[in-house]
Amino acid sequence: MSLYDTPPETRIAITSGTKGHVISLLAGCLFALGFAPLSFWPITLVSVALFIMMLNDQTPRSAAIRGWLYGLGLYGVGVSWVFVSIHYHGHTPAPLAIIMTFIFTGGLALLFGMQAWLYQKLGLQRFGILTFASLWILFEWVKIELLSGFPWLFMGYAFIDAPLRAFAPIVGVLGLSWLAIASSHTALIGIQQPTKRIIAILPLILIWGGAHFLSDIEWTKVSLKNSLSVSLVQGNIPQGKKWDPLERDNIINTYLTLTETEWEQDVVLWPEAAYPIFYNEAQEVIAPLDLKGRTTNTAVISGIPSWETGEKDYRYYNSIFVIGDGKGMYHKQKLVPFGEFIPFEDIIRGTMPFFDLPLSSFSKGQYNQPNLQAKGFSFAPFICYEVIYPELVRRLGKDADFLLTVSNDAWFGNSWGPDQHLEMVRMRALELGKYMLRGTNTGITAIINHQGDTIATIPQFEEGVLRGEILQTKGSTPYSHAGYWPVLGGSAFIIVIFALRTWRQRKTQP
Repeated sequence: MSLYDTPPETRIAITSGTKGHVISLLAGCLFALGFAPLSFWPITLVSVALFIMMLNDQTPRSAAIRGWLYGLGLYGVGVSWVFVSIHYHGHTPAPLAIIMTFIFTGGLALLFGMQAWLYQKLGLQRFGILTFASLWILFEWVKIELLSGFPWLFMGYAFIDAPLRAFAPIVGVLGLSWLAIASSHTALIGIQQPTKRIIAILPLILIWGGAHFLSDIEWTKVSLKNSLSVSLVQGNIPQGKKWDPLERDNIINTYLTLTETEWEQDVVLWPEAAYPIFYNEAQEVIAPLDLKGRTTNTAVISGIPSWETGEKDYRYYNSIFVIGDGKGMYHKQKLVPFGEFIPFEDIIRGTMPFFDLPLSSFSKGQYNQPNLQAKGFSFAPFICYEVIYPELVRRLGKDADFLLTVSNDAWFGNSWGPDQHLEMVRMRALELGKYMLRGTNTGITAIINHQGDTIATIPQFEEGVLRGEILQTKGSTPYSHAGYWPVLGGSAFIIVIFALRTWRQRKTQP
């Protein structure tokens, strides 16, 4: 019997059968409440503890069912904004949109089912504090890499405003997830095993006490001599008008008008695809802006679709470029499935309006692209969805002066999506200890400092300009050098070691 076992005589009553399945589903729903905009992070700890309790004494098959139900509740509540994108902006009938949303969330939930199945099948529950958190982290990594990835609602994001955030510059969001899950499991053991409560609480003291100690450390320091004045333009163009040819001139004029008063600023930022036409066709607008920027020493950075000639056909990109006092163009590397490219396009294109959205045939940008240059500083650029990929941001951003992301979150409507997206953007700034600019079409446009704090925003669904200042930082965070690889390596090692130990014990049993 190890410290991490839960003896039957001291357990809180573990429900079985259908009741336990229902609790697993509800526990997953609770998990989603720990993220923005509600940001009640303690509920995620309760949610995980309930999930662990529901896995006690279960067969691998039953654990898989409960894991799937937990994931269904988590994603069903947490990414319900997918329905908004499919129905309201993808013009898919509501009943079909509900079915598609269920298929999407249910498919993601399968990963939680597999996670729970492995936890029981490999006998990892005997060493739960270490193994449950480690297995969870490995599956978060799978969500980054599987197919095109969907790294949304990782547990660590819920702690962006909690004491554990002090660990982010060291271990990143996956490390925060590990620490939070281990905390939840330790607290559960302390409740379930009163005779070992003092020993069980020691990890909590180490984790949360360590967070208190680390909170006073500044890994990067701002340089007051190297600052830039910035203006972030929010055009608030409704998604229904975004690609309407009849609205093209009005959209461009909106951004030009909002920019007229900003030529004394160092940097002006327009959002993702601010130009509703291709870069190659927009030179009548770009050329005068470029000249004005050079004359006033202002860098204008904007998202725009672009194309180039390939070997056999044209290749289309979702891009960011700089004119005026700067240079460079970046093509998006992480594309959104069904939004920017259609998997199995030859088969499903044309089957429903959602699969025929404008600009859904983009190509992926090259792996090694240089950062953008503006006012003599380097900006690591990220377009919409790709800012939620921790390793991509670390790779491009670790040597940059500033981080920059543009997005069009009009797809999310008035849902939790924009708040969750901003929460992840803040984590990237905290991990690397650098200022981040976030320019969006309908919000949430924001300036974020090197500590992951939002220092200025502009209200959603309003046309306007957000003015502020960003400061270059000196130094680097431990995370910027190693990324999440030490956390992943350590988690994999723990799983292998304890799985082998259990296998050997089972082999020697009569």
